[in-house]
Amino acid sequence: MKISSWIGVILFLIGIIILAISGLMPLYSEIKSDEILLTVKIGVALLIIGAIIIILQLSLERYKEMKKIKEEIPEEDLRP
Repeated sequence: MKISSWIGVILFLIGIIILAISGLMPLYSEIKSDEILLTVKIGVALLIIGAIIIILQLSLERYKEMKKIKEEIPEEDLRP
């Protein structure tokens, strides 16, 4: 995996951890709903950013592989 894929995975996992923490915060102390809402927004934003990075990276890798395969295989063999 490339470094950009690892960054996407790390952001995704941090988003999950933040969402878990925001779910457990009211159990241990009194917290305003604004603070909980802010942590949920941050967690969801990190989840979305991480997922977008992972999807883009996988799409680019697949595109490069298909391009490489098309160059290796003659065009006559690709036609039905």
